[in-house]
Amino acid sequence: MTDDLRGLRPQHPSLYQLAADGHSLEFLYAQCPSCGRLAFPANVPGCGHCGDPLQQARIVARPGSATLLEFVTLHVPLLPGLETPRIAGDIRIADGVVEEGVIAVSDESQLHAGMELCAVAVPLPSGEEFTCRFVPALQGGAA
Repeated sequence: MTDDLRGLRPQHPSLYQLAADGHSLEFLYAQCPSCGRLAFPANVPGCGHCGDPLQQARIVARPGSATLLEFVTLHVPLLPGLETPRIAGDIRIADGVVEEGVIAVSDESQLHAGMELCAVAVPLPSGEEFTCRFVPALQGGAA
C-alpha cells in the first residue's frame, strides 16, 4: 500500500481526499460557523453539535488519523463487493465524530481498542478510483 495514487479519483469525494504524499488520506469536514466544531461528512445538512444548518460552513481537510474504539470480523458481506472475512470497527476520526471503517489487517490479533490508526488510499479493481481503509498508524507511515 505504498503506491502513489494521485492519478485516481476518490470513491467518495465528499468524505476524503488524497493527501500530498499520494498515499494517506485527509477527511473533509464542515466547520460550523456557530460553534466552531467539525461536522462529518462535509456535506452534512446540519451541525450535530449545535444544530446550525451549516449553510455558511467552511470545508476543511484534516489528516486521516484516528483512534480505534472497537472492532469485529465480518463473515458476511454487508456492502456489495466487500470481501470477507473483513475487519470493521468504530473509529473516532475527530472529537465527537465516530464512524465505521474497514481495517486493512489480516486478523484481529493485530488490533486493540485505543490504538492509533491512519486512513490510507487503496486502489479499487477498476483502476480508476481509490477507497479508504484504516491501518495501524505505524504501518501507514503516520505517527
